[in-house]
Amino acid sequence: MLLKGLRFTLSCIPLFLGLTGCSKQPSPELAETISFNQHIRPILNKSCTGCHGGVGKQANVSFIYREEALGRGHSGRLTIVPGDPDASELIARVESQDPNLRMPYKGAPLPEHEIQLLRQWIEQGAQWEEHWAFIPPQAHNVPTVSNHRVVNNEIDAFLQASLETHNLSLADVASREALLRRVSFDLVGLPPTPEELDDFLADDGEDAFEKYVDRLLASPRYGERWAAMWMDLARYADSHGYTRDEYRETWPYKQWVIEALNANKPYDQFVIEQLAGDLIPDRSLNNVIATGFHRQTPTNSEGGTDDEEFRMVAVMDRNATTWSVLNAMTMNCVQCHAHPYDPIEHEAYYTSLSFFNTSKDADYRDYKPLYKLAKFNSQKQRAFEIQEQMIEIRHHEAEQAFKLHQQTVQSESPWQKLPIELAQGDEYRALSEYVQGMQHSNAELEAQLDNWLLDTGAKFPTPNPEYDPAKRQARLDNIKDNAIPALEKRHEAYLDENFSPQNQWWGSQID
Repeated sequence: MLLKGLRFTLSCIPLFLGLTGCSKQPSPELAETISFNQHIRPILNKSCTGCHGGVGKQANVSFIYREEALGRGHSGRLTIVPGDPDASELIARVESQDPNLRMPYKGAPLPEHEIQLLRQWIEQGAQWEEHWAFIPPQAHNVPTVSNHRVVNNEIDAFLQASLETHNLSLADVASREALLRRVSFDLVGLPPTPEELDDFLADDGEDAFEKYVDRLLASPRYGERWAAMWMDLARYADSHGYTRDEYRETWPYKQWVIEALNANKPYDQFVIEQLAGDLIPDRSLNNVIATGFHRQTPTNSEGGTDDEEFRMVAVMDRNATTWSVLNAMTMNCVQCHAHPYDPIEHEAYYTSLSFFNTSKDADYRDYKPLYKLAKFNSQKQRAFEIQEQMIEIRHHEAEQAFKLHQQTVQSESPWQKLPIELAQGDEYRALSEYVQGMQHSNAELEAQLDNWLLDTGAKFPTPNPEYDPAKRQARLDNIKDNAIPALEKRHEAYLDENFSPQNQWWGSQID
């Protein structure tokens, strides 16, 4: 589930409130099996990939991809030899006592514990793992711990096992007052009221904390609190940005997020509706509103701006946002070069960008599609159904117009394309003579120019003197459905400001 799975996690708050002491701790013991993502990748990202990564590939050594890490640098020696750390140049460099050879170059030497992790990892075959964001979550066995007194649930066991690995222990349990204040701020962003605090302290039951958490999760404030987090990720704003920073009516999307969180909508559905809610079969108004996730791009409505330039700004923003929000990875840097730390090639950015660059978009503050919403929920669905009917009819009209265009005879087209044999008319002969008159010694070039002119004469359309625009327009008019004007009048009537308060609609156009 999306966020309300927190109720299970929150039971460990009394235990994990701090760590005792800040004195230097001895090096933790090495794990029996070294995990690349857990133990090795952090070392490489911290100390190596700045010079040996996607941007800089010093000495032809990179630690972003396994095949590159197993390759040879400019020295000719293998960087990593699975199963043999002593033959691996990586180990030789991090253990070297020569400051001109030791890695990180001109940096502090790696701690002995990290060197041993690298050694053991190579000894175990240098197993590589995909970036953690690309690996589906997997269930793990609950670890055993030596101090069972602090374990009240499975999460506590994982926390305690990690602390014992680093020779650390939990801080003292917080007071009930502090605990209530913390969980209240965390879930709803507000402190408990004096009455709530008194009720909680007076409840001696073992489930007192759980009951209070349930009340917080059921509060409308819960969705408002956590929607603020998602709004930051979705780059939501109530204005368009840039100098004029005009008002933007996308608040229905914000409301949709709040309601989705309060309804405990599953995360997969939460994401699907925001990326492609308009493509869901038998879509609802809420499905369409959810797609406001990708209408939150800055819009520059100043005079003199280049619409195509800022359209591409919006497309690139959608691309980067999708990757950063859903995969926890930065994507803007890959616009200019391969990712310096994560396994994203430079070409992958534009492959992904091409998907978002298929949309009809422009840098206009009122660019369609726009939906007009009713003020009262009881009327919203009917207004949506009318708009959907109009959209369906217009799609049908567009399809029929396209078919008519394909079936149009030469006499109804303002342009005509000549067969290749007819292209050899006066124009072609004049161009051909011009080419032949050019002083070229290269016969092959003359032949290429000659063929190009012939082909061009066949491809470029020429005006058709038999074109009858009135006849064509009459056929196009016959396609139009008379239902559209009636539906438009009905819809506008619902939005009439002169309606009584009981029937009034709020004509809010949502991007």
